[in-house]
Amino acid sequence: MNRLTPLIVRQVGPHARAIAWEKPAPAVDAGKALEDLKLFAAGWVGGLVFFGTLFG
Repeated sequence: MNRLTPLIVRQVGPHARAIAWEKPAPAVDAGKALEDLKLFAAGWVGGLVFFGTLFG
């Protein structure tokens, strides 16, 4: 595994450029949030069943 130190470039001092920040993400609609919750719940229950049968 390579070190990340050669890849990190820091500009320090009065001549450092300003970081261009991205625009804030738009608000999540309720339908997408519900889909995410369903996916999380299904994965959690699936893991519970899988590990319950594995260790049970």
